[in-house]
Amino acid sequence: MPINGRPAEMDLNTPELTRIFRDELEERSRRLVAGARDLTAGELSAEQVGDLVRDAHTIKGSAGLLGHETIKEAGATLERLWRAISEGEALPSETIVAMEAIAGRLVTALDDAGDAQIGELLEKLDPTRAPEVSEVVGLRPSDPASLGGLLTSVSETLMGGATRVDTGHLYRLINRIVEVSLDADALADLSLVSIEGADPELFRRTWRRQLERLSESIGDIQEQAVALANVPFFEAVSTFPQFVRYLGRRMGKDVRIEVEGQDVQLDRQIVDLIREPLRHLLVNAVDHGIESPEIRVASGKPATGTIKVRAFADDQRVEISVTDDGAGVDWDRVAEVAHDRGLPILPPDLSPVLFHPGFSTATTVSDFSGAGEGLPAALEAAETVNGAVHLSSQRGVGTTVTMVLPMSMVLQNVVVVALDDQFWGIPEAAVEATMPLSKAEITSRGNGRELQFKSVSIPCVSLSLAVGAPQPTDESELLVVSTRSGLVAVTVSELVDRRRVAVKNLGPILEGVGHITGAALLGGGQILVVIDPNFLGVVARQRPRGVDDKPRVLVVDDSAGVRQLLSATLNGAGFEVEVASGAREAVLAMATDGFDAMVVDYSMPRSNGVELVRAMRAADIRVPIVMVSGVATPEEKQAAWEVGVDAYLDKFDLRQGVLTKTLRQLLGVGNADTA
Repeated sequence: MPINGRPAEMDLNTPELTRIFRDELEERSRRLVAGARDLTAGELSAEQVGDLVRDAHTIKGSAGLLGHETIKEAGATLERLWRAISEGEALPSETIVAMEAIAGRLVTALDDAGDAQIGELLEKLDPTRAPEVSEVVGLRPSDPASLGGLLTSVSETLMGGATRVDTGHLYRLINRIVEVSLDADALADLSLVSIEGADPELFRRTWRRQLERLSESIGDIQEQAVALANVPFFEAVSTFPQFVRYLGRRMGKDVRIEVEGQDVQLDRQIVDLIREPLRHLLVNAVDHGIESPEIRVASGKPATGTIKVRAFADDQRVEISVTDDGAGVDWDRVAEVAHDRGLPILPPDLSPVLFHPGFSTATTVSDFSGAGEGLPAALEAAETVNGAVHLSSQRGVGTTVTMVLPMSMVLQNVVVVALDDQFWGIPEAAVEATMPLSKAEITSRGNGRELQFKSVSIPCVSLSLAVGAPQPTDESELLVVSTRSGLVAVTVSELVDRRRVAVKNLGPILEGVGHITGAALLGGGQILVVIDPNFLGVVARQRPRGVDDKPRVLVVDDSAGVRQLLSATLNGAGFEVEVASGAREAVLAMATDGFDAMVVDYSMPRSNGVELVRAMRAADIRVPIVMVSGVATPEEKQAAWEVGVDAYLDKFDLRQGVLTKTLRQLLGVGNADTA
């Protein structure tokens, strides 16, 4: 069957599909209006903009499908402007006002009532025109408490959204919080008890019992609080039956849909994230999967094709699958097209090829598909929340696409591994299997190692080498990880635990390094760095860069969490990193080891970053020094320049990946990424 092929053009302006589009347009335009207002008021943070870019992009695509050219042009303009904002560009206040006005008129334009007004507003936003600027509007800085702004907030992603909350659940949560407060008071009182004259063993037992009670209560509160943001899977699929019936009629096919798991509870943000990708998968299933009634009957199948959409919750993650009983994927055709396009082919599993943006075996493109957008859209949505997508297909039997997702945007399950004193997390949804290294069947090849897994050879890589650390001598565990380029085996020193953590995204200053998707605070100043499984897939298929030819960087910061995060980021980006907790350690390190550059925090106890740089320059140390700060005033920033820093980065800087780019520029090296 063709992948992402399309039938001839047809009239899509039916009342049924227009009604679906209107509902979606109302919801997304409302969020775009709220986002513009928050931006004007200085209340919009960088973490929120990605959803607005997606809203505008979806409006553009849906409007183009239905032939609403004015709305399509408006969506394209809003997408361009919100994308510019996401990249750190500050826009004139007049532009923001026009963006709000356009978003507010999109629904009326559906009835041609607002076309003229939107047209006038779009002329004002023409990029070739230079509007008069009275004020420039930018984003609100990230939460400075999140490792000095190096990580983003996890709470703000939906604009103007509301979720219905059962008052019974709310009051149970309030009561639980009161109980925890009382438990904390009891623990505080217990801490004042004098051990002298008391039974020490009794004291320890009482203390331990109270701590366990408090920990259990806090875990319960966490679960209840997360559940308040949940909605049923039904909200994602409520319009799917009529959508599939419409597609079947337009394509001349008999199709029915079955939906299972409508009561499964998911984070509302995830429901909103997957709704559009699931529609893409339905189009693929009807268009490319289900055969015409004549062909089905001739092959011994019922004339009516069946599509099953299923949600299944399992241990804090959900598997959402779209299955059709159609023709299945023509893998020979996939291999042929991939070869012609020069895409990597790793038999026998060719499914990763289907997820390449723009990949299609179809020879024509029409209004339904053919641009190779469906499967990549599903993959992008899943990877946004550290999930995964799997595809299985059998000729003549059908195709299943499964999205494996966390049930919450805030709390996610990760497999924790340790490298020396640093913890790394791999999204659990991407981990297919774990095993002791002693039981793994590993062979050496000319270009690396391979693991025999389920009768298939897959590449094997050491996590230490992948993230830029020296090769360990004590590796004892192995994980099989699903990546965009196929399965990969990853060897580690220690498999610590499976843990549910609150993952925060990287802030713009570190974003875009490629191998890290975020980090979670573990307490005690330690953090868990979450690695992108796709990075491991790429590294496993090439020879990692050796340690000796990497630029050496000294990171100086009094925060253990910041040191760990910067070290993990720069190591994986192709630098060899050492850390120091203050000026005294930094001076000693520079005196005993040679470094090519330094990254210095402005605010440190006893001797701040300016004083450290002054001492370095006085000692005739001329290596490039990058100062990073989230607290310095303009005067203090000027003082840093005067003592000889080579670059000064505010931790609220919105330029993506500016730290690694600045270091490479100062050192005169190219892209040092291992992948």
